[in-house]
Amino acid sequence: MRLRLYSKAAVLVLLASALAGCTGSKSDNEAQDFQLKIDQSAFSLKQWKSDGTHRSIVSGTFMHGDQPVVNAILHAGNSKRDIETRDDGSFQILLDQSLLGRTSVHVISLEKATINGKPISQDLTDKGKAVTSAFNVNYPIEIISTAISAQDPNQTEIKGRLRADQTASVAFFQEDKFKIAGLVKDADGKPVSGAVVWIDRDAGEGFAKSTPTDENGQYSMYYLPEEDEDTNLSVTIGTVKYTLPANKVFHFPEDTSLNVDITLPREGTVIDDKPPTLVSHTAPGALYLGLLVGLDVAENVNYSVTIPDAEGNFTITVPTSVWEKNPTFFETNMKKFIEKDKLQSGDSLPSSFIEVEQNAPHNIKAK
Repeated sequence: MRLRLYSKAAVLVLLASALAGCTGSKSDNEAQDFQLKIDQSAFSLKQWKSDGTHRSIVSGTFMHGDQPVVNAILHAGNSKRDIETRDDGSFQILLDQSLLGRTSVHVISLEKATINGKPISQDLTDKGKAVTSAFNVNYPIEIISTAISAQDPNQTEIKGRLRADQTASVAFFQEDKFKIAGLVKDADGKPVSGAVVWIDRDAGEGFAKSTPTDENGQYSMYYLPEEDEDTNLSVTIGTVKYTLPANKVFHFPEDTSLNVDITLPREGTVIDDKPPTLVSHTAPGALYLGLLVGLDVAENVNYSVTIPDAEGNFTITVPTSVWEKNPTFFETNMKKFIEKDKLQSGDSLPSSFIEVEQNAPHNIKAK
C-alpha cells in the first residue's frame, strides 16, 4: 500500500473545499427571498356609486427570487375570501375605493403551492407565510406652503389640503350626535341596575336605546334630536316596560346633550312626568365624528393639527427638525365625545388628542 504525502498548504486547500461543500448543502432555491408585491400601493378615495365605478382591481405578484409562487392562498384585510396565485405568481383583489383604510395582504396557506413545479419545504413555508404587503385608500394630500412659525422659530407650519373626488362628500371632524345620560332609581331612591332607557318617535324614524344601567343606576346613549320633535321615553327591565302617562311625550332640545334622571313608580308601570320623578337639564359636550390628519412620527413627538375645513384645508405645526426628515402622513376617521366648548374647522388640536383607527391609512406621501 502506497501512502501519499501532502504539503501543509495542500491539506489546508482540501479542508477548505470540504467545508465549502458542507455549507453549500443549502440549495440556491432556499437562499432566495420571498416578495409579495402590490403593483399600486395608493388609491384615491371615491364616492360610492350604484354602478360599481367605485370599485377597482388591485394586482400583484408573489415571487421567490425570480420564480413565481403558484397556487399560494392569500387573504386581503379581514376578508376570508381565498385569493389564489396563478402560474406566473400573479393575483388580483377587488377593491372598494369608497372605504378609507389600509389593507394588508398576507399569505394564508402554501400547502398546495409550488415553486418551479416543486412542493415547498416546511422551512420555506414558514418564511413565505411571514411575508406581507399593504395598500392604502385615502384622500391625496397636497402641500400648499411651508414656513417657519411666527410664534416659534423652532417650529415649521405646513399648510396642506385633502384632495377629494369631485363627487365625494367628506365628513370632516364635526358634531355628530349628542349624549343622553342619567340615573334610574326605584321609588326608595336606590339605583336600579340592568334597566334600559329607550327613546323613539311615533313615526318610527328615529330611536335609540341606552346601555343597561350599571350598579350605580347610570346609563348613557347618543342621539340626534331633529327639529324639536316630541319623543316617547320608556324604561325596560326584563319584560317589564315603564312609560310616561298616556298622551305624554318628552321634548329633547336641539344641539345639546342632556341629563335625564328617572325614578320608577312603586306600583304600576307609569312614570310620573314631573320632578322629582323625572328631572332633566342640559349638559355640556357632544359626540364628534369625522376625518383628521396626522404625521407618521414617534409618539414622543408633539405637534398640532387643525380640523380640516369644507375644502379640506388644514395646518400642521411641527418641530422643524422633525419636518426636515420628510415624515409621511396618516388619515383617520375618529369618533370621540368631547365635554367642552364646541369644536369647528380651523381649531387646533394637539397630536395627543388624535386616536388612530387600527386600519387607518399610513405612509401617505404628500404632493
